[in-house]
Amino acid sequence: MTTTTTLLVGVLLAPAVVAYVLACFRDPLRWALTPYAVLIPFSDLLSIGPGRFGSVSSLLGLLLGVTLLVRLITTRRASPLIPVAVPVWLGFLALSGLSLFWSIAPQRTASDFTDLASQVLLFVAIVLTRFDERTLRRFGSAIVAGGVLVVCYGLVQLALFGGPPGRGISGRARFGDDLLGANNQAAALLLPLAIVAARALSESGRSRLLNGAATLLLVFGVLMTGSRGGLLSTLLVLAVVLWLSGARRATKAGLALTAAALLAFVLIVQPNGFGARQVDREGSSSGRTDIWAVGLHACDRYCLTGAGGGAFPEVYAEQLSSTPEARIQERGSTFEPHNIFLLAVIEVGVAGLLLVITGLITALVGALRLPAALRAPPVAALLGTMLSSFFLSNLEFKFFWAVLTYAAVSETVAAGLRRAGAPSTPALLHLMPAGRETR
Repeated sequence: MTTTTTLLVGVLLAPAVVAYVLACFRDPLRWALTPYAVLIPFSDLLSIGPGRFGSVSSLLGLLLGVTLLVRLITTRRASPLIPVAVPVWLGFLALSGLSLFWSIAPQRTASDFTDLASQVLLFVAIVLTRFDERTLRRFGSAIVAGGVLVVCYGLVQLALFGGPPGRGISGRARFGDDLLGANNQAAALLLPLAIVAARALSESGRSRLLNGAATLLLVFGVLMTGSRGGLLSTLLVLAVVLWLSGARRATKAGLALTAAALLAFVLIVQPNGFGARQVDREGSSSGRTDIWAVGLHACDRYCLTGAGGGAFPEVYAEQLSSTPEARIQERGSTFEPHNIFLLAVIEVGVAGLLLVITGLITALVGALRLPAALRAPPVAALLGTMLSSFFLSNLEFKFFWAVLTYAAVSETVAAGLRRAGAPSTPALLHLMPAGRETR
């Protein structure tokens, strides 16, 4: 595309872009948050510029943050509750920024802090904004739509191109390799899976069938990634949703048996190779245990104050030769920790680890205290994400913060209903299983 053509397209699109931005300022939760949530699992697939903030989702996140800030300043209608997780994660962000003063890799730390700050501050801005139950449902529907669409994208790759582009470490590309990475792609499907599975159990008629089909589609999407940790987390998410749901036993049994049949078919038959990696016992840790061994070996030196945000690859390269129990990986000598807790303690020290654990636990406790109609999706997604975080370094990914955001916003919606003296409004009743009261 020539420069003249680019300028012409820009001029033609400018009025639409200006109109869209104005709409976002008027109602950021509808016009900015909704498309942002849909695009979360697509990563940099849709980019309009270079760099880590050149994707459409990142630009939407920036627009969302600015419009929410303006709304908070001009309307003064903040949420009725500030969840405990908000100051905890702000404390972690501050500690990560301070680590720049003693970091062994200052450039990495500055870059890491920029990424982390963009996620934490957006999380805080969304949570401080007043939501109602209809807005929460729209947010959840956007998250589900993003998960369903990204799995459909993977199916199109399979049908038209024989699978995802490129080759994985094992010689076979996996769904998500061209997006968030296969393992992170599986983790990104946990929140939409929790929401849509809960809806499949609580709703009836055509809606139940559609949500049930979407549940199976998302389970198949996790299987396409070949992620073993993702599969374990998926099973945990489904188990928690079934446990917390107030649906009839027959409805629960129907969803559970259908999902189990799909899992058994894929893992046994392994159509197009799907499911083979999850049952392959050779190299089951994918090198993680060796990476963890290096991290633990470095703990004597770095666990007290940390090596600096984003500095784990430098620590790994520095400590690898002095860790006799670790083998050199075929992929090189610089790695992420593949464990959010190891990442926190090595990069930001014991205080950082405690803040991460506290942030996750307080979010889980808040979710467990929600009314029954709202409880299952955030609890299931949080537990699934905590399990997947044991195998991933996903602290700066949008999907990780989407889970925390959904849980915190559910808390603020419940607090608003309690303050208004309306334990069950019509929109909330739509989320509840028929014939059940809010516990």
